[in-house]
Amino acid sequence: MSLHLKRLSEADFSSMAYEWHVCVENSTANPVFLGWPWLYSWWEVWSQVLGLELVLIAVYDEEGALIGLGPFYRRAMLTSAGVRVYRLYLIGSAWRLASTVRTEYCGLVLPEGREDEVNDAILSAVAKLEWDELICSDVVGRDIARLSPALWPTANKPSFINRMNDRGVRVKTQGAFDDWLTGLGKNTRLKAYNRRTYLRELGELTFGAHDSENHGDFLKRLNDFHVVRWGKPVFDEDALRFHQLFIDRLPLGGGRAELTTLNFNGDCVSVLYDVVVGRWRMNLQAGFIEDFDSKVALGLLHLGFAVESAFKEDSVDFYDLLAGGGKKHFYKSHFQGEPVEFSTFQLVRNPIIGFLYWLQGIAPGPASRLFNRKIGL
Repeated sequence: MSLHLKRLSEADFSSMAYEWHVCVENSTANPVFLGWPWLYSWWEVWSQVLGLELVLIAVYDEEGALIGLGPFYRRAMLTSAGVRVYRLYLIGSAWRLASTVRTEYCGLVLPEGREDEVNDAILSAVAKLEWDELICSDVVGRDIARLSPALWPTANKPSFINRMNDRGVRVKTQGAFDDWLTGLGKNTRLKAYNRRTYLRELGELTFGAHDSENHGDFLKRLNDFHVVRWGKPVFDEDALRFHQLFIDRLPLGGGRAELTTLNFNGDCVSVLYDVVVGRWRMNLQAGFIEDFDSKVALGLLHLGFAVESAFKEDSVDFYDLLAGGGKKHFYKSHFQGEPVEFSTFQLVRNPIIGFLYWLQGIAPGPASRLFNRKIGL
């Protein structure tokens, strides 16, 4: 079988929403973070300010249909030691480069049934480009294997350096909500569900949808809650612009925003920012009044309503809580979901840079930090 590969331009990227959506639908890729609305909005907000070069590899089948995507970018950097380093990244991540929104489930878009063939084709194309290291952030197990050094078609195989691991939780929602609820620990069930009764004895408690077309007000309220709780907004100016673009574009990727509020006696006390694409519902952010009532954990209570809503939607298979912990503990582990392990790693094919990383790795803590400041990698 013959595949055709093409490196796409920024103009191509901007105009391929539908084609990209069909490609993702027929793939094993995460439909939110590897969908066109997320990745193109990320590129539009941060590519110019960070000086990024698009390296977007498209794979077409024998009939000319788009079946695979390698969403990369390249950036040249000059270290403090005066060494020029070419880095490849997966679009959506900027590890150690800048603070942007977090993109999880990063990887390649590969068609079901032809994953190996298309994966090999993309790696072969990328291997011909000039780069010293490839940085892959928040990649899950199956996609880590797809980028394994052993699969790269070069005599000089890249070396693998693991940098960071994180974990998330996703709840399967195909069964009955009551069964999931029964499986929770007593304390978690109290916080995520039973406290509804307590609040309804005190006043009017309602869970409802916010007008997604008026998402600016919703995002502002979310930021305001975070300022009170954390001392700073969750979204800076660039991130706000990103999320506004992303929400507007979600329908182009077959999705929608689920912006919900929890109201008590007519006042909004909690907001939850979810999105639904394909068979996934994902919780991107939450904000609430922390000292609302000593007996009530508003964030967990609101999540309980959202999970129940996901169980009621036949087309949704997962409610994904994504990576990251809470303010005090990893509350997601109590939600009776399956764990998801994320890895951030580098593939280094420049032997000199690889040796420098090795030296940095074996040096004691203070020496390693000094070494890094001097070399600037």
